[in-house]
Amino acid sequence: MTVLIAIPVFRIGCKVGIDRGRAWSVIDELVLWSITRQSKSVGALAEEANLPHQIIVASIARLMRFRLVEVAFTRGGVAFRASDYGFKSVSSGDPLPFFPKRVSRRVSFVIEWATGDFFPTRQIRLMNQHKIDAARKDGAEVRTITVDEGGPSVSHEANLNRLADIATRGLDEQIALIDGRTATMRDNEFMVFRVTDGVPQGLPETAGPKLRQVIQETAALPPGTTRVPVTYAGPREDTDQEPRAHTGAFDPDDLVIGGSAQRTCLENLLAQAYRRVIIHSTFLDAVRFGELVEPIQEACSRGVTFDLLWGAEKDDDTERRNATAAIQIAKTISENPHMRGRFRVHMRTTGSHAKLMLVDTAEEGWLAVVGSCNWLSSPFQAVELSVILRNQHAVADVATALQRLTGRRGLADDIATELALTARDLRRMPSQDGDARLSIITGEAHDRLIRTASSSARQKFVIGSNRLGSTARPGALMQGEVASRRDGVDAIVLYTQPSGPLKNRHARALAQEARTNGLALAKTKKIPLHGKFLAWDIDDFIVTSLNWASASTDADFPWGEIGVHIHAPGIASAALERLEEIFPELAAAQNESSA
Repeated sequence: MTVLIAIPVFRIGCKVGIDRGRAWSVIDELVLWSITRQSKSVGALAEEANLPHQIIVASIARLMRFRLVEVAFTRGGVAFRASDYGFKSVSSGDPLPFFPKRVSRRVSFVIEWATGDFFPTRQIRLMNQHKIDAARKDGAEVRTITVDEGGPSVSHEANLNRLADIATRGLDEQIALIDGRTATMRDNEFMVFRVTDGVPQGLPETAGPKLRQVIQETAALPPGTTRVPVTYAGPREDTDQEPRAHTGAFDPDDLVIGGSAQRTCLENLLAQAYRRVIIHSTFLDAVRFGELVEPIQEACSRGVTFDLLWGAEKDDDTERRNATAAIQIAKTISENPHMRGRFRVHMRTTGSHAKLMLVDTAEEGWLAVVGSCNWLSSPFQAVELSVILRNQHAVADVATALQRLTGRRGLADDIATELALTARDLRRMPSQDGDARLSIITGEAHDRLIRTASSSARQKFVIGSNRLGSTARPGALMQGEVASRRDGVDAIVLYTQPSGPLKNRHARALAQEARTNGLALAKTKKIPLHGKFLAWDIDDFIVTSLNWASASTDADFPWGEIGVHIHAPGIASAALERLEEIFPELAAAQNESSA
């Protein structure tokens, strides 16, 4: 008996640029390093490295091809030494320069809905619903699979990973770009397999065991079966992102505290920008943007390109107001000959409350900023907190977070592709040594960290939040009360204003209740706090976009709130000292808590 089994698929296609070229090996780098100070012959290098002469000769030949090595004539004969260019390449600490060949390729693949397996389109047979119906009319036994309870992820990140597997051939190739204009995705087709006497025909060798089982079980059903419901049995998208700690050094000056300090920080970063700046500001304001035109214009004149993203989505009025501001900013840019063509404003909200910035520099590589400041709508008067990240692996995590925010149209989103490829390259950079650990935190990781902090604090537990809202008790106050139960722990929650249904009288009642439980709930007076932070003991400090005392994270959208956890010697103590200088209420609350 012959049966046709139709499984729904996504068909994705695009044009890609592939960089083809052999990367430098450890042997190449070792050979170059060994001749930076002293000329050596092939024989001497082979003896030192305990390698055959042929390998040393091949390595020297390739290094000479890229002008990293030059010939030196000595009394003993011909020797080799690093050129000036080679010496600079080694001493810089950066990877050796790589000059691949760029080739263009059209790629198409399908993702089947039942188990998430994916294959090059050329390996399978595709039919649309019309052809399936025609086959049934002609007397064929066709069984169509329908999938319940989920399906494969078609996020930008997932599809880029699939594309890399299919488009590249061997370790000498990697994706360099995707032409988003050519990206397509169809979901109205089926891949069809002919099963004869229980044996599937044309099934790709890479098909997984779960897909093979679905096909076999479907083929074994009684004649006349037309629709076969199955439960999705493949991998699911993991939205719970566990923070990854990156070791390295951290300069306390890279923790920026204050209002005007944020503008100074922004202007300094724009002055350092080499080619690229990407800003995510939750809210936009055309007037505030106009006040920053001069440093932005100067950067554009140097060849820097900008992307401005925004995430306001609290309600329809908020989104509409910020969309209008985006249109006004775009109009300002179009009328400025320096910025026109170099500054792009995205017209659709990301829905995220995060405040992020990515800047590439000529000397330090990429820098990232994570904090509480709405760069393109702030008057820079309230106290904000931001962290400048120089650790390239931590910067890569920020780029990945932005990729997930911008890649809603899949491979058609060019900025998401750029961010993904940038993150890939940054993760290849060598790890750093240092006494600090940096972690990008998203979504529910905030909740886990505040619980960890409240249960482990032995000296101080301090939360800073712009607002005090209806979620204050489970989100911040209870955690502070847990910490305050231990002897010697000063527990404080600092905020600026009540929000939502909470009024000032409610806040006063909460403060009185908290006081009886050993927690100091303090409101700022003259100077407003817009920054959001969590500090405990001496060495742990978190800066984030999350209002700990008025908001909660969304399990289905973890990139709605993004922060950074710094674990470094004395960072929490130093930050709290600076904050106490700004907010006398914080120092008073600490005295109250100690008493």
